[in-house]
Amino acid sequence: MKFGGFVATDSVADATEYARSLERWGWDTLWAIDSQQLYTDLYVTLTACAVATDELTLAPGITNPKSRHPSVTANAIASLDQVADGRTVLGIGAGDSAVYSVGEQPATVDELAESAEKLRRLLRGEEVTFGGEPFRLESRQRDGTVYVAAEGPTTLRMAGEVADGVIFGGGPNPDTVETLGLANIREGAERAGRSLGDLDIVTLTPTCVAETRAEAVEKLKPVIEPIAYHNFSFSVEDAPSDVRDDLRSLVDAHDMQEHGDEAAAALDDIGEEVWEYLGDRFAIAGPPEACRERLRALDERGVDHVMCLFPPERTAENERFHEEVLADADLGPA
Repeated sequence: MKFGGFVATDSVADATEYARSLERWGWDTLWAIDSQQLYTDLYVTLTACAVATDELTLAPGITNPKSRHPSVTANAIASLDQVADGRTVLGIGAGDSAVYSVGEQPATVDELAESAEKLRRLLRGEEVTFGGEPFRLESRQRDGTVYVAAEGPTTLRMAGEVADGVIFGGGPNPDTVETLGLANIREGAERAGRSLGDLDIVTLTPTCVAETRAEAVEKLKPVIEPIAYHNFSFSVEDAPSDVRDDLRSLVDAHDMQEHGDEAAAALDDIGEEVWEYLGDRFAIAGPPEACRERLRALDERGVDHVMCLFPPERTAENERFHEEVLADADLGPA
C-alpha cells in the first residue's frame, strides 16, 4: 500500500515543512484540505509544497464543485501539475466546510458525477460545455487523474462508475470497507464495464499510535468528529441502533466555525461509548501491532492507499507512526 499525509493549516510554511518530512520518510502523497475560511488556500499551499519537494505527489484532499467551478479547478490542478512536473492527483467530493461557509449546500450526486466526468475529460484534452459554452483547457500538459470522495452507497456506486480512484470516507474498519465501500464501488465499476482492480482505492483514515486505543482516540477527537458529522448528516441508519440518537445529536451540535478545532464545543457532548464506536469505525488507533493488524486487513481487501489524518501535533505523531508501525512491517515506506 501507499501512504499519504493530510494537512489542514493556516501556515503555508507549516505545510511545506510537513511535505519535506513526508518525502524524507518515503511517503507517497500530501493531501491538502480545501476550506477557505479556516485554512490556507489549497493551490497556493500545494504549489509551495511542489517547489519544496522532488518526488511527493500533491493532491487536493478534497475540493468540491460548488465553492470552485470545475473549469477553475481544472485550470488550477493543471497549472499545479506544471510546477510539480506531473506529480498531482485531483480529489473532489460533494463539499463540506468550504461550501457551508459561503451559505451553499453540498453538490448532489448528479452534480458531483457531472463535475468529475467533465474534469476527467478536460484533463485528457477534450472539449466540454459549461452553460452551453465550449471550454477546452489550454494549460493542460498531460493527462490528469480524478478521484471522487464518497461515503454513502449511491455516491460510492457513482464514483466506481466515473472516477479513476475512490476516496472512501466511511471509515477504515475493514468490515465497513468491504460491505459498504468495496461492494458499492465494485457495482459502479461494473456498470462502466470495469472491475474494482481498474480503480485506486483510498481510505480516509484518522491515525494515531499510542499505548491504548482510548488514548489514541482521545488525541484524534477533533479529527474524527468532522468526519462523523459528514457521514451522518443525512442518515445514521448504517450505525448501530444504540448510538443513532447520539449521532443525531453530534450532527446537531457540529459548528462549521469550529470544524476540526481542538476546543470545539461539540466534542464535549459525545459520550465515551459513542467515541468507542467512532474510534473503531473511523480510525486506525492504538498500540503499534493493533495498527499493523488493521492495515494488513485493509491491504488484504485491496485498499491501495491510506490517507492518514494525524492529531494536532501532526509531524511528531506522523513520525512516531512511521517509526513504530511501518518500520520493518512490509506495509509501506520503512
